[in-house]
Amino acid sequence: MENQLDEKAVLRAQLTNPRWMTLTLAIICTLFALFTLLGAFFLFTLSTKGVGADAIHALQIARILASVFCVLYAIFALLLFNNYSKLRKGIAVPKMLYFALSVFVILSAANSIFSGQLGGVFLPLIILLFAIKIILDLGKIK
Repeated sequence: MENQLDEKAVLRAQLTNPRWMTLTLAIICTLFALFTLLGAFFLFTLSTKGVGADAIHALQIARILASVFCVLYAIFALLLFNNYSKLRKGIAVPKMLYFALSVFVILSAANSIFSGQLGGVFLPLIILLFAIKIILDLGKIK
């Protein structure tokens, strides 16, 4: 009985770092979703009167990308809050969500680079580092 309690205590101690990092990522993704929603709302309120066809096409692409990123960040935020809830209860979670988040963040950073917004690269790379750290920490749990 005492050995079983020790195993639970060890598991909870091992899940402490991934738990708080998951909560941090969930909050960051929520903020990203909110700010992207505000940006998408602003893009949809812009008028296209007197604007060339190329500018209208670029605006439509920006609207689509903002909408897609808003939805994806919101989905990741919900899934991360769900993982945080499980980690708080002492349940080990699979690493697949963090791998998917890593791929999404790499694509998000690439989108920022290709659109010329180098300032939009740093926060996704920090999220990527957090996700990699969580993956490594969850890999140590037996």
